[in-house]
Amino acid sequence: MHMLTTRTFSILVFLPIIFFTLSVKSAQPPTVYAGVAQVDITPPPNYSHYRGVSTGIHDPLFAKAVVFGKGEGRFALVVCDLLWVERELSSKVRLIVSQEIGIPYSNMIISGTHSHTSPSYHLNIDELNAGLRPASYVAPKIEGEDYPDWLAKRIAKAIMDADKASDKVYLETGTGSAEGISFNRRSILADGTVRMNAGVGNPAIVGPAGPVDPRVGIILLRRTSDKQPIGCVSSFGVHADTFGGTEFSADYPGFLAKALKREFGEGFISVFGTGACGDINHIDVKAKKGSKRLSSQEIGETLATAIQEEVPNLKPVAHSFLAARSEFVYAPLQQYSDEELAWALPEKQDSLYHESAFLTRRRAVKIRSLHWMRQTGEAIAPTIGKSPWTIPLHVQVFRIGDDAAIVGLPGELFTELSMAIKEASPFKTTLVVELTNSHIAYVPTKRAFSQGSYETINSRLAPGGGEMMVASAIKLLKELAALGND
Repeated sequence: MHMLTTRTFSILVFLPIIFFTLSVKSAQPPTVYAGVAQVDITPPPNYSHYRGVSTGIHDPLFAKAVVFGKGEGRFALVVCDLLWVERELSSKVRLIVSQEIGIPYSNMIISGTHSHTSPSYHLNIDELNAGLRPASYVAPKIEGEDYPDWLAKRIAKAIMDADKASDKVYLETGTGSAEGISFNRRSILADGTVRMNAGVGNPAIVGPAGPVDPRVGIILLRRTSDKQPIGCVSSFGVHADTFGGTEFSADYPGFLAKALKREFGEGFISVFGTGACGDINHIDVKAKKGSKRLSSQEIGETLATAIQEEVPNLKPVAHSFLAARSEFVYAPLQQYSDEELAWALPEKQDSLYHESAFLTRRRAVKIRSLHWMRQTGEAIAPTIGKSPWTIPLHVQVFRIGDDAAIVGLPGELFTELSMAIKEASPFKTTLVVELTNSHIAYVPTKRAFSQGSYETINSRLAPGGGEMMVASAIKLLKELAALGND
């Protein structure tokens, strides 16, 4: 399942931390070098889909990249219209780019938008809905290559194209608000239990089990020569499982991009990084039964409106200081017994647990995933007694002047974790982008683990892993903030 070699893994862990400074003294807002680009990553219409086999293409899928800075200190964010980014895909992309144009491996965040109408390009995605594909199905090639290999080159091209397009820009930052399009999908019921998607209008629902963050982080790029907006980095947390069907679609981030193009011009590129949405979706359980659910278009256009309305209030970045830092957090993994592994591998899922068929399948997938992490070297064996196996998780932070920062974290984060980072951040605008660089499924809070339900069953991490990433991100943010005061 995981084909990461030992040699590649060592590259992941022992990367240098790099940062740099640019200083511009001018009465005008300071300029920096930055570029944006997008590359089509849509597979053939009959390629494997998250929900089986694709029946067509509703709208194209893209890898959208932004590169900040010049020289070895450059850093890049690329978001892809994919369910998630597998570790080997991220590794391949970052190695290509670092070898071709010299952007440091650790200075690239590769993330997925979590679109549930995107290709199933890896075994980890295939097995989620394996029964929806014929046993004889063989994925078609694209331009003579297997799609995952072609995909890696296309994502790398997006970064390299953005770097090639680099020009002097003004940066403006701020935070908008998008109310009424995101809801905590975990509900506390009258009997004290917590359930995901407990049902619209369910009278047993007492209230949500967690908060919602309506904030939309915004970093706008204006070309210095004519002050024309050329791109926007934004982030907001809601599951991209709103479109439905088996056609390929970018889900609501695609509608967001279209709306912003109408406002700013066809050349404008929306680099939307999905915020923490592990416990967030677009369904209001307080609505009346039979109420119409929000469409992908409505969600995307609401986000576009929030960004457009905030543009007049955005503040120019007051300093042209750019910096990047990262570190690995060794988070504990969940454990499993020999009996559970024997149960999970041959699909004899009818004796150990008494739960819904859906939860049983997901529990078995989780156990098999944990086993493969051990077998492939992605997980690290305990060295002392009965301490848990651990997994290295890359926490990345980019500083944009004195005013903004981007945080990249793997997994489907619970929104409380993201909110904790934003509240503690020394930067006015902090964008938290999830699903970066590796697949670890859900990242619940410790409290959520004690409450149970789907996300905790499906998570690979043991309780506390999410809080470890939060602590690391806050530490790195504070270190970067201090650099400008030296």
